Amino acid sequence: MTDILAKIKTSVAEKKKTPVVQSDLQKWGLKGIQLRPYQLDGVQWLAQCLNNQQGCILGDEMGLGKTCQTISLLVYMSGALGKEGPFLVLSPLSVMENWRKELECFAPSLTVLCYKGDKDRRAEIQRETNTQDFNVLLTTYELCLKDASFLKRWRWKVLVVDEAHRLKNQNSLLHKTLTEFSVGFRVLLTGTPIQNNLQELYSLLSFIQPSIFTADDVDSFVSSYSKIQNQPALAAELQSVLEPFLLRRVKSEVAVDLPKKTELVVYHGMSALQKKYYKAVLTKDLEAFGNEQGSKTRLLNILMNLRKCVDHPYLFDGVEPEPFEMGEHLVEASGKLFLLDSMLTFLHKGGHRVLLFSQMTRMLDILQDYMEYRGYSYERLDGSVRGEERNLAVKNFSSKDIFVFLLSTKAGGVGMNLTAADTVIFVDSDFNPQNDLQAAARCHRIGQNRPVKVIRLLARDTVEEIMYSRAVSKLQLTNTVIEEGRFSLMDQAQSAAAGLQLSEILKFGIDKLLSSEESSIQDVKLEKILGPSRDNEWVDDEQYTPLMEEEEEEEEDESDVQNHMYFFEGKDYSKDPSSEDQKGFDRLLEEQLVEFQKTAGEGRALRHKTGVSLSVPLGIPTRKRKPLTEAELELRRQRREEAAAKRAKLQEDMKKKQQEQKYKKKMAWWESCGYRSRCLQPVDSEEEEEEEQEDDSSICSTDSDSTDIRYVLGDVTHPHTAQGDAIIVHCVDDSGRWGRGGLFTALEVRSDEPRKQYELAGKMKDLDLGNVLLFPIDDKQSRLGGQDQLALIVAQQRDKANNLSGIFLTALDEGLKKIYAAAKRNKASVHLPRIGHSTRGFNWYGTERLIRKHLASRGIATFIYYHSRTVKKTAAPQTSTSATSTSSPEAHLQNKLTDETEAESPGPSTSTQSPAQLPSFMKGVCVFFYNLAASERKRLARYLVTYPF
Repeated sequence: MTDILAKIKTSVAEKKKTPVVQSDLQKWGLKGIQLRPYQLDGVQWLAQCLNNQQGCILGDEMGLGKTCQTISLLVYMSGALGKEGPFLVLSPLSVMENWRKELECFAPSLTVLCYKGDKDRRAEIQRETNTQDFNVLLTTYELCLKDASFLKRWRWKVLVVDEAHRLKNQNSLLHKTLTEFSVGFRVLLTGTPIQNNLQELYSLLSFIQPSIFTADDVDSFVSSYSKIQNQPALAAELQSVLEPFLLRRVKSEVAVDLPKKTELVVYHGMSALQKKYYKAVLTKDLEAFGNEQGSKTRLLNILMNLRKCVDHPYLFDGVEPEPFEMGEHLVEASGKLFLLDSMLTFLHKGGHRVLLFSQMTRMLDILQDYMEYRGYSYERLDGSVRGEERNLAVKNFSSKDIFVFLLSTKAGGVGMNLTAADTVIFVDSDFNPQNDLQAAARCHRIGQNRPVKVIRLLARDTVEEIMYSRAVSKLQLTNTVIEEGRFSLMDQAQSAAAGLQLSEILKFGIDKLLSSEESSIQDVKLEKILGPSRDNEWVDDEQYTPLMEEEEEEEEDESDVQNHMYFFEGKDYSKDPSSEDQKGFDRLLEEQLVEFQKTAGEGRALRHKTGVSLSVPLGIPTRKRKPLTEAELELRRQRREEAAAKRAKLQEDMKKKQQEQKYKKKMAWWESCGYRSRCLQPVDSEEEEEEEQEDDSSICSTDSDSTDIRYVLGDVTHPHTAQGDAIIVHCVDDSGRWGRGGLFTALEVRSDEPRKQYELAGKMKDLDLGNVLLFPIDDKQSRLGGQDQLALIVAQQRDKANNLSGIFLTALDEGLKKIYAAAKRNKASVHLPRIGHSTRGFNWYGTERLIRKHLASRGIATFIYYHSRTVKKTAAPQTSTSATSTSSPEAHLQNKLTDETEAESPGPSTSTQSPAQLPSFMKGVCVFFYNLAASERKRLARYLVTYPF
């Protein structure tokens, strides 16, 4: 490819040194960071590329500070060159917030605009850009594709693409879209510039320098450099081609002060249930093994199901025994989770903090159930978690004492800084080892001050072992290629992968794995495997040799087989299925056919050409046992109940202890922040017992003096009372985000305190369901005859997807109890809006019962307000004796209004409006039911109690 070299020499000028020093960057606007020498070299290299070519690739290893080097380049451009933007930065959603924070911290002189949110929010941002200037626009790949027409308006001085391996396919929509943007200089950031082959590398090169690396030359480029392993001159030529465009440094070269990272693999056995399903998955579709080319999809399905089986058999529907209750069966069913359980117990005692990665979100679900069962604190991040919740999860793990962070390898494996952890555990491995490297780098990066342990769990003699072994071989070749300047993986890696057919991979380890149907799970000595730790840190002892490695060496000596790998030490990791594995697979086939013929009959088997099926029930293999007597069965049942009760008691005690510790920490946090909770204290048990003694006879009574709720048309924010204190009640959710419209806006007009107190309580985690915030709201308007207070009942929940639940009557019940105590203590009346108004399916009758039960029936003056609406005047209808009127409550309320003065009102309202009150024409009326069934009397009585609603 001498023509490419010629183009480079004519198009790319020789780099002239552009001196960039820390003091100059600080003068131009860099704040809050002292760049390391290699980072200053990187900024200088970026500045040279800026002056000579169209783009470049900063390929430093993960954790070396590519972000801060890029921000320094933007500061250099705005300060030294006077080019203040606009600059466009694309990143994954999970790291967008990190970019914003670092830009605001390191380059406060640059105005940053975050382009994110739903369609309406983005439209609002687009309108703001017409009047608002910015230097840097941050957004994600997905939004860039959705709103490409909007982003194409600008001539971007610099385009930065973080995690740029997203552009490794030059035919992808993102690659094509970004090439249409008007860009002065392109910067690609990736810790894995080479993942698979030369074609992907060429895609990155064609993006940053399309004038040299044209799309039509990709095939000739790949073919020219595909055999550089045997031609040193060709390798040197490729190095010359890449040198102007790619800069890569690794931690071992430049970050010698970074704490040591130790990587090891721990093997585990499988439970009897896992073996049973592993065998069943292999024999379910034996025809797929006959034709490799035509059955590739079916073989891949088998491979995925085998991986699920190795992770946990409960990943298959219908395997978990009923009833679906938490218990030790969750741990005992999987050899992987059994080992992980022991490992987490050891790590928790040692004060370590863990990043736990898995490929499967359903496996994360099982791990989350396990965390709840064991009572471990955790956060979770996967592809289903929204951006705001992602940032909160990362913040919580970094700032709080959270033990485990559950992450999916793809969603949580790029860009994030999680140096609060010192242990990384891969529950299962990615097919692409670069993805696992990216994930481990979340923890082992600049800012980490403790040694890091990276642990990988592998099931011995399964597809998991051989797939990982081949991935490591590929990774070693990649590292060798990068270090020596040889960037092609076509010759060895791909041919090695092609040399072993998928069907042979699936047969790996069958002979040993299925030689016994019993569980192969064993207890292990974790301290000898993982190594010692002291003061919540791993001990960095060069002389220490893990027990697992020693045991493995003993096995090698005894069996003369290829060794298993525990450390990355340049050994040969590849493994092929043995002849014994093939014989074991043949035996499986024979056994399955015999079993199939027994159950289905020879004639049916011949008629059906499916060969095999999963017709045999998959139960846990058990030995034949003598039948138990009734007394023995009863004794076993009692022992199981006692053991279950004991476990439940221990779990309850642990939960109480954790809640107490959590409460103490919260109190200490509040004290350090100077926060005083506005929440009402729970009603004590004695008062609750008294409350229970007031039975339903008082609640269902038709005596209006004891159950009188006064219904009013008007504004609840201006209580209909002249003398005495008043408590206004409003229901809110637990998010801490003040709403818009309706009563939220009306309360803001009345006082500044509601939003202030509610959002403060949200920040301080003081919005549990059933909590009641009570505070005065007389800062803007007040009454001479008493004080107005607002009670915010936390009766709704907002989930991570921002979906709002309905009102929980249990939370409302608890809140009303507290409000009763406060109203009784302050001799205050209570004023509520029509809760749940216009909410479809809302249980108003149950809500009204609660209000009557806790407030009106116990002597608290209670008012329920309907918002006044403009309606057509109609003649007042005659009093109806029908209890089954179908007219709406609002219409009925309007029709029943009269011009008479409400004699029962405590006094005139101070509001500018004069809200009317419902006429009490039913007051004092006695109703008798004659010759009616009890159920009918109850129904009619209910209508009378709630009339006219």
